Amino acid sequence: MNRCLKPSFMDLVIYSVYKAVNEILGEDTWRVVWRSGEILLESLDDILGIKDEKDLYNALDKIFRWLIDMGYIEHGEIKRLSENEIEYVMSTPIIGSGAEKLIKEGMVPPHISTSLLFALLKRFGLKAEMIGRPIFLEDGRVIERWRISEIR
Repeated sequence: MNRCLKPSFMDLVIYSVYKAVNEILGEDTWRVVWRSGEILLESLDDILGIKDEKDLYNALDKIFRWLIDMGYIEHGEIKRLSENEIEYVMSTPIIGSGAEKLIKEGMVPPHISTSLLFALLKRFGLKAEMIGRPIFLEDGRVIERWRISEIR
């Protein structure tokens, strides 16, 4: 039997779960977002062979390839804007419309790949924080700006 979930189904399910979490936890939903990224990273350690990875960019590359292979995004990249600011560009993440809807409703979106990447940066002694809200473009890309600093 060949089964494949449709992206629109996953978007709707994740939107529904995060709307419920937001309704119950409010701003504490951010704790769920960031912790879920840490758990996902731990789950991927053996699958992607990144547990003992010493090179941040090799680990990022493995995670991007996995996100693409799983159908979560079509493409992803991180662009350095300055010494401590980067831009994360995702092409057509499957949770795009649900995340945008949650933001418009004043709720915390899932940030699935963002929380995963933040957890990876933390592992490498770096802290990231989002600058503003994600930008949703008509072509399906979503752009986030992050400020990066060393953990002290």
